[in-house]
Order: sequence, then C-alpha cells, then structure tokens
Amino acid sequence: MKTMKVALLATAALAAVSVSARADDTAAIKAQLEALTARIAQLEAAPAAPVGYSLLAISEAPATVVPGLEVLNKDAVGYGDTVTRIGILPSADMPASTTIDWSGYARAAIVWVDYGSGDNGHTGVDDDLDVYARGQIKVTGKTDTAVGEVGATIEFRSNFDGERLTDSSDTGPWGTYSGFVYVEQAWGWWAMTPELTLGGGFAGSLGNIGYGYDGACTCYYTDNADVALNPGDTSQMRLTWASGPMSAAIAVEDATGTGSYWGRSDAIGAAAEVKYSGDAFNGEISAVWRGEGDSGTHVDNNDDSWRIGAGVGFALGDMASISIGAQMGDDEDDQDFWAASILASLNVSDSSHIELGYGHKDYDNPDHQVDAFLAGFYYDPVDQLTIGLEAEYTDDESLADQITQVGIVTIFRF
Repeated sequence: MKTMKVALLATAALAAVSVSARADDTAAIKAQLEALTARIAQLEAAPAAPVGYSLLAISEAPATVVPGLEVLNKDAVGYGDTVTRIGILPSADMPASTTIDWSGYARAAIVWVDYGSGDNGHTGVDDDLDVYARGQIKVTGKTDTAVGEVGATIEFRSNFDGERLTDSSDTGPWGTYSGFVYVEQAWGWWAMTPELTLGGGFAGSLGNIGYGYDGACTCYYTDNADVALNPGDTSQMRLTWASGPMSAAIAVEDATGTGSYWGRSDAIGAAAEVKYSGDAFNGEISAVWRGEGDSGTHVDNNDDSWRIGAGVGFALGDMASISIGAQMGDDEDDQDFWAASILASLNVSDSSHIELGYGHKDYDNPDHQVDAFLAGFYYDPVDQLTIGLEAEYTDDESLADQITQVGIVTIFRF
C-alpha cells in the first residue's frame, strides 16, 4: 500500500514538471513572435535605402510613348524601338514608377548630289560628293505623382560636314548647324486624367500632316524636296484628349522668328487636330494658323498664314503599308499652294524593307510646280544597326535644274 502511494506521488510530480516546462516553452515562443513582429514593423517604417541614396534597376525596355506628342517616322526610326531604362525603386520618399529612359545614335553617310546643268546656288558646282554625320541623344523621365503622371523629354543633336564647328552661325548640309550642339526638342507633359494631357515646349507643330512623302518616310538624308506637309517646329502649349483609337488636340503656337518657317515678329498662332489610330487604318485632319504680327523677317508680306490638310494610312498585314497626305494653304510669302504625296513601304524580309514615294506641290503665286521622287532600301540585321541606300530626284521650277541625290547610310544605336 505504501509502495502504491509513493508511485502515485511520483507520477503527479512528473506531470507538474511537464506542465511547467510546456508553459515556459510557450512563453519563449510568444516572446520571439513579439520581437519578430516589432522588427518587421521597424523595417516597413524605414526607407528602402540609406538616407541620401536610392536603389536603381537598369534594363532594356520599350521606348516611352509621350501622351499628346507626335513623332515623325524619320525621327522615331533613328532611335529604334527600345531604350535603356533606369528605374528608381520605391522608398519612403520616392514613388514606385519613377523612370528615366535614355537612348541615342550616331550616323554617317556618303552622299553624292548632281545639280544638273544648274548648280542650285553652288556657283560653278555641277555635282558634289560629301561625307555627312550626326550624333543625337534623347532623355525622357516620368513620375507618377498625387495629381497624375508628370514627365519631360529632351533631345540634343549635332550635325557634321567634315569638321567640328562651335559657332551657331556656321551651317552645314541644308542649312543645319554643323558641329554645334543644339536642343532639337524639349517637351514636358502632365497627364491630368487618363484621357486629358497638358503639354508644352518646343516640338513639331500640331498642324503637321504626318503622312505621305515627308511624314512617313525613313529618309535619313533624303527628303530635301519642297513637297513637305510640315509647317515646322515651334514653341507651344498643347491640350490633348485621347480615348481608345480617337484623339483630339488644340495648341497655342508661337510664330516669331524663322524657327516655325513662318517668320513673324511678335506673332502667335494656333493649331488643332483630330486623329484616329487603328491597327489596319489610321488618319488625321489638322489645321494651323499663324497671326499677322509686326514686321519681322518678311517685312513686305506680313499677312496671316494658314494650312489645312489630311492624311490616311493603310497597313496591308505585315507585308506592306501605304501612307497618303495632302495639304493646302497660304504661306509666309502670301503664296497660295496645294500639295499631295504618297509613300509605300514593302517588307522584303524580317530585317529589310523598301520605300518608294512621290510628292507634288503647286504654287499659284508665283506659278511654279515641284515634283519629287524618293526610294530607299534599309537593312536592319539587329536593332542596334541599320545600313541603307537612299535616292531622291527633285524637279523644282524655282531651281536652275533637276537635282539627283544618292547616299549610303549607316546608323549605330545604343
């Protein structure tokens, strides 16, 4: 009996010790969980990087499409479809979608020009053989803010004609600065809503028709004939609405100086556009007006100027595309004109294509006509390299004779 009592007491003692051990383990685990929870809260409250630093992610990405800003095909193909993107990772004071895109290219061409029996202003010169070059860099940054996306893009360009010049008064081929670095485009935007964007800066006029001979061609060194449907670049402020394939925009544009091709002193203008962008079909209607202003570059003809035009494009599957544009108006020298052009692009293979174009322009005062033809073959073995053969023939009654140009072009991108 005594033995039985001792056994029962021993069992009770072991049970008490076991319960006490389990209670101690539970308390330890609870303390560890509380410490881990506190550490997680501390990490969440801390910035993603030390104070004064931000973590970066660098990658290749599709080029940013700036809302409300149109880019001519010849400008877009120079850079290619991709960019190097620097993404700033989120921290306590930096949004997650802050990115900086940068891209650029260098190009060179051997160009031969035949001026026919005339010399197109080159006294004593019937033909010319030259080597031209260009360097260009584009930087685009954008950030999501509390009021919507805000961004800016800037392009720097310099052209070369056998030498490096530093004076902006020096000119190279076709009147462009040679070796002088200048801002080709500067544009900023605020996406106020998913449909409405406010933009401003220096860029192509909203009145440009981005179709046909000038608007759709690749044209690295061709497209010099006076058949363009482009009123030129100018400083402006623009409001754009876009929903699905439809978009519309209005702009207040400056008409001072010769930067817009319609030189006026102390003048202003306006432009508007309606556009449809589909997979197989796209088109636009646009108009631009330049105010009278004071006597400036064109002191004898100081009247209002205007242009109105339209363009359409058709995609024939992956094989080919056709682009047609037309425009009429009254230019800065009080000359009424109308112009029309067409360009066809045919994909020979996945890495090469051919372009053929024709443009016509007719001035009423003075009465003269311009006819131009262009052709180009472009080979892109990789995204970073293009090799092309270009040619253009121009018959302009205002010039001494017909002009023929042929060039071999190389473009190197990063």
